[in-house]
This record gives sequence, C-alpha cells and structure tokens, in this order.
Amino acid sequence: MTMLVTLRGDAGNYRIKGAIWELGDFAYRAYVHLVPAAPRVDLPRAVVSVGGATLQEVLHSAEARVKSTVGKPVENLEVRAASREPEPSHAA
Repeated sequence: MTMLVTLRGDAGNYRIKGAIWELGDFAYRAYVHLVPAAPRVDLPRAVVSVGGATLQEVLHSAEARVKSTVGKPVENLEVRAASREPEPSHAA
C-alpha cells in the first residue's frame, strides 16, 4: 500500500485532511477526515472513505462524498504528491 497524494481543503464549516492510497492491481482508496474549522464549533468530526479503479475516479468520488456528508462543495482543494522518503532502517 503506497500513499500517492495528500488532500487539504475546505467544505462549509469543515477543514478537509486526507490521502489517497494505491492498493495495487489498479485499486485506489481515499480516506478523508472532516474536522470542524473552528475549534469551539459544536460539529461532529467524520471520516469518509471511497475506492475506485483510477486516482481521478477516487478524487472525484471523495469530493462528492464530502459534499453529501457536510452539504457544501469542496473548495480550495490542494492535492499534493506524497513524500517518497525511504523507510527508516532499524539496523543495530
């Protein structure tokens, strides 16, 4: 499982933080955290997840799922390539 991109943006009173992962065999999954934009706002936190066969399909599905969850479209969406830093070695 490889993280391909990270997601940040806004939807109504929520901030969006998430990532899209490549699962292999042309399968992708997005996990998106919906966090109230103002810390004192009494809104529930949520996590939405969508899957698909292409990165673009998953991105569009994630935007649609966020919109249906919070009732507002995604704005200012920032999609960035995930860091490809090597795993730390645990050699003694």
